[in-house]
Amino acid sequence: METGLTLNILGGIGIGAVVGASAFVSNFCALGGVADILFARDWRRMRAWMLAAGVAVLGTQALDSLKLINIDRVLGPAILWLPALIGGVCFGFGMALAGGCVNRALVRLGAGSLKSVVIVLVVGATSILTTMGFLAPLNHTLTSWGSLDVRIASEALHRIIGAVPAFDVEVVRWVITAILGGGLIIFALKDAWFRASRDQMIAGAIIGAMIPAAWSVTDAPKALNFVAPVGDLLMAPFANTTGSIFAMTTIIGVPLGAFIAALMTRNLAREVFLDRADFIRNLIGAVLMGFGGTVALGCTFGQGLSGLSTLSLTAMLTVAGILFGCLWGIRMFEAESVWGGLKLVFKRGV
Repeated sequence: METGLTLNILGGIGIGAVVGASAFVSNFCALGGVADILFARDWRRMRAWMLAAGVAVLGTQALDSLKLINIDRVLGPAILWLPALIGGVCFGFGMALAGGCVNRALVRLGAGSLKSVVIVLVVGATSILTTMGFLAPLNHTLTSWGSLDVRIASEALHRIIGAVPAFDVEVVRWVITAILGGGLIIFALKDAWFRASRDQMIAGAIIGAMIPAAWSVTDAPKALNFVAPVGDLLMAPFANTTGSIFAMTTIIGVPLGAFIAALMTRNLAREVFLDRADFIRNLIGAVLMGFGGTVALGCTFGQGLSGLSTLSLTAMLTVAGILFGCLWGIRMFEAESVWGGLKLVFKRGV
């Protein structure tokens, strides 16, 4: 028991630190990737995220196929389509307002951002309120109304298709893994500009590799997740039961790794809110991320990289929701109104 606890603590801090340092050095950011595409036609940061997702899918499915890990334990019997879509959109819109996802806020915190302290605390507090506070009934309603019972298998795509008697589940697994994981990697690496950006390419591969590494250490519902664990960490001094030790220690590891990277590259810098409007915008963004990430059971890492690595259909819907919400949030700044931003999404798209 004590060995397992030590492994979870050291593994969480170590893996978190690697993610934090890699994200800091490469400016790894899903929001930044979308914004770069919209305004500069620069796909490099998005390709880094895609490379990470592809590596995560291939690595996780390989370990599961070899029975070195057991992914089925974290996959439910239902597709949570409504929480995934609504939570994903809220999270994506929130990260546009806050200038990045929760992992990005943790990375900035390690590099000296005081505003990120507020963002992380508000995300954690909102996650608690969504789990057990006044927002909990809404969370439960979305789950009960928007849950599609698969019945024949877990909600992993290969398990559903593999449940058909004519198909072998392992063959189906590797066909889907090759298409999704291999396709993402090929798409990322086919661009010469991205291959020349060695920091982004290497960071994408390293961050992706941390997903199967995390699955091999933790028994948490997600390999890496940065929403609910923040709330668990805030509640730890006041509750007898807390979330996964591994998940909570990654929250410590990410800013630690970013701090070391910033110190070594002499890029430590204090960041504060510019004005009252900046504070309010980031506050709303943090609330939306805390709510959305809890409802959807994950963020760009929790349902993005970690969820996709399990071939979860709920995770795929969440990623779609996050991308739509992120695009909506960015377009809102262009249109200078929420409704105007939504109209721009449908008019211009990406």
